[in-house]
Amino acid sequence: MLKTNDSPDLEIDIEERFVNFAITNSKELTIFLVNGIKLEGNIIAMGENCYLLKRDDNMQLVYKHSISTILPLDSSNFLE
Repeated sequence: MLKTNDSPDLEIDIEERFVNFAITNSKELTIFLVNGIKLEGNIIAMGENCYLLKRDDNMQLVYKHSISTILPLDSSNFLE
């Protein structure tokens, strides 16, 4: 959990906010897996242990434990 400086008593789940924003706004993402594989696309849904990633007409179920880094292609105003 992450505490913000604006409201130190309020705990925020930064992962949930980040992914929900990406889903809601159809943000293009680059996901790097722990084995170095690079995936690109949009997260269209999330579960407790996985994300559903879509690119073109293909969908992939990506398990959270296999993810190293998630990068938005355009990070300006990503978390409003």
